[in-house]
Amino acid sequence: MNHPNAGSLPVLRIKDLRYRIGERRLLDGVTLDVAPGESVAVSGPSGSGKSTLLSLILGLISTGRGQVWTAGRDMSTLRGKRLARHRAQHLGMVFQFGELLPELTPVENVALAGLLAGEPGGSAHERAAGLLREVGVTGTTATTGELSGGERQRTALARALMNKPSLILADEPTGSLDAAARSAVADLLFALPERWGCGLLVVTHDPSVAARAHRHFTLREGLLHAERVTA
Repeated sequence: MNHPNAGSLPVLRIKDLRYRIGERRLLDGVTLDVAPGESVAVSGPSGSGKSTLLSLILGLISTGRGQVWTAGRDMSTLRGKRLARHRAQHLGMVFQFGELLPELTPVENVALAGLLAGEPGGSAHERAAGLLREVGVTGTTATTGELSGGERQRTALARALMNKPSLILADEPTGSLDAAARSAVADLLFALPERWGCGLLVVTHDPSVAARAHRHFTLREGLLHAERVTA
């Protein structure tokens, strides 16, 4: 499957990334570029280092060796408020269970991402409502904790888009959903790169989800191994 911006500068660049815990090497020279408009899936057994890879990209843990660049910035040079600002402005994150505040409504959860980035309340709530319409969560005054799993993940997608990120990272985004909701959320997720011009990196155990990506890799023995994409 070809992606539309293969010649563009990458929104994610990982070069020779190595990370170990004690004597165990989780990552042993991972290299990967993700372009605007491109989707990449990474699968692999539990404990292979997939979530660690996402944490390194987000700057939640520091690299042992190698480089991670997101939206043109070397993550190792960012600390504290500068790192938090870069994440808020350029990176969107979708977790397996949404990681939303259950006592807030969907609009409040999505708007919060804009408010934390300094956007005025009125425009943040207006844009949040528009994004929720786009992902099919409309007309509800229920708290997020009262929504179905599929509705929560759609809300999480809207929140990830709130600050118009260069790169969206998703950690098992369909792992807690039933088959119908899984397919609907995957449809929305993999439409985002073309629709928004962002890169997408998805960690998933689900082969049907991984098969939707432009490129699919398996992480094993510390390295990314390219899988054949049939679509």
